[in-house]
Amino acid sequence: MIELRYYQDDAHKATVEHCKNSKDYAIHDQSVGAGKTLQIAFAVKHVCDKGGSCLVLARQGELVEQDADDYKMIGGKCSIFSASLGMKSSYYPAVFGSEGTVYRSLNTEFKSRKFHFIAIDECHEVNHQEIYECLNDYQNGFNIYENKDQNGKPKYSQYAVILAHFININPAVRIIGYSGSPFRGSESIIGGFWKKKLSEVGTYQLVNDGYLVPPVFGWGSDDDHNYHLESFSPSKNENGSDFGSKELAAMQREILKDKTTTQLIVEEVIERTRDRLGVLITCAGKKHCEEVAKHLPVGSYGIVTDSTGATERRRILKDAKSGKIKYTLQVSCLGQGINIPYWDTCVILRKIGSLRYLIQLIGRVLRLLKDDQIESGLQKYDGLVLDFTDTMEVAGDIYDHPITDIASAEKAKANNKTQECPKCKTENSEHAVRCRGIDSTSTDGRCEHYFKFVMCLHCHTENAPTARTCRKCDAILIDPNTALSRKSYSDADYKPVISMTLEKNKSGGLRLTYTLDSTYHKNGEELPEVATEFYDPASDKQFQKARWFKFVSDHIQGNAFRRTFAKMHIDSMIKNQAMLDTPTHITHRINDKGFSVVNRKKFRSGREEKAS
Repeated sequence: MIELRYYQDDAHKATVEHCKNSKDYAIHDQSVGAGKTLQIAFAVKHVCDKGGSCLVLARQGELVEQDADDYKMIGGKCSIFSASLGMKSSYYPAVFGSEGTVYRSLNTEFKSRKFHFIAIDECHEVNHQEIYECLNDYQNGFNIYENKDQNGKPKYSQYAVILAHFININPAVRIIGYSGSPFRGSESIIGGFWKKKLSEVGTYQLVNDGYLVPPVFGWGSDDDHNYHLESFSPSKNENGSDFGSKELAAMQREILKDKTTTQLIVEEVIERTRDRLGVLITCAGKKHCEEVAKHLPVGSYGIVTDSTGATERRRILKDAKSGKIKYTLQVSCLGQGINIPYWDTCVILRKIGSLRYLIQLIGRVLRLLKDDQIESGLQKYDGLVLDFTDTMEVAGDIYDHPITDIASAEKAKANNKTQECPKCKTENSEHAVRCRGIDSTSTDGRCEHYFKFVMCLHCHTENAPTARTCRKCDAILIDPNTALSRKSYSDADYKPVISMTLEKNKSGGLRLTYTLDSTYHKNGEELPEVATEFYDPASDKQFQKARWFKFVSDHIQGNAFRRTFAKMHIDSMIKNQAMLDTPTHITHRINDKGFSVVNRKKFRSGREEKAS
């Protein structure tokens, strides 16, 4: 008899209880290896045993098959509706289908099919922001089955159309999503369509409980054993998405300019994985895969790209599962939904711009071996991540995630470039967003100190700078002004500062005015450019206190002087503004509402600060 693990049982009970009492669409946030397919199986069986009908959706055929296999394993009977699996049956109350195949059959096979429960595996794939709009259009006469906009292109994503269709048939349908990375770009999917998180199980919780092997990290042995791809930066992708096809093609061209580097890297990979099991290698394109393959032993590898046929793809993955091939090369198509415990090494040979894809990719090598593999003598102690592109370091500088934090800290320690957390004294990367230390009193078990943060105005919680919603109260954090400040700045964006003055404004706060050595045109008249910032040092609000402290820290060198100035009355601050360093240059833009946006400042010492 199959039994759920303690956290799986808790999650299952939470699902049942939630569906009894609420129609809100909810998710489970559980890392790779948490056993989400088994939890889906138990939820579906619970509904079907009570006479209900269920639909389980996933993007890929392999994941549909895994979900269905777990359901059968606990005694359920189901239909599989997936073209890539060669089956399109909807006979049983439980139907396991792939997104595309179900989408193409909505107006035929599923025209009037009513489901009581829908589970979505890897629910971050759903474009949650457009579902209600799609449903509203549908109910107002839009033909979602043709799904064409005025230019003849698809107006809505397949998932949006599927959910609108089934919600329209049964408004009381319960929809539960499952994901190990519940965000799109840097934005949480909670809010809007997905209303609630029913459970949360992190990677390191599973590692500590013995359900995953721990990730360990490595890099090229020297400068010649690394790709230098600094021009490809995730910061250019403002929504946190991975690199697109054009960027990957450009990255591939850059990589293939120097084939010697690829050879050196592959030789190092072969040597460092000589005594390890399967190796998953991520490349920039098909030609890059083929160049890597030239330096691998004949017959030891398989290449999977978007152009690989379904039969060939399944053969390669089957050989990877069994250990018949050691190296599996891919571009962007094996990051999720693939369960191959034999893999124990993840090799990154191209820049990765998406935190979600990066975490999913690393998760491929953290799964425990199956019992029969262990019985055959195989051993797996950890999941090795070899990064030859500085992807982990760059991600650690942008995102707040325990895996990227630990990877960055390990590399920083090796290079003697660390910073100590003032709260728990843990050593972190010099680029760390949040401390990687442990705190049993924290809700997620991690130290609450952020080296870089944005403050929630509702609950005063510190969040990562890339966060769109608060991690505690789900309030929206990002506004148009903040989005502007995320733009990359070149030297041409900086404007010389003539003077900086402090004044008391009508509300009793401070107005900071920069007179710039630049002009702008208004109504045909050339005017001197002035930038303004507003602060409220006496405010009791944590957000205002944090902004003011950041300003004082940037403009005054020396802790004693900072403390003295920060404690002054506003009138005294104005009299003693000579204590403040005046920037030599700042970046300045006017937003859509006509307000100044000052983001970066340069000082005479050469240091550069991001404005508060």
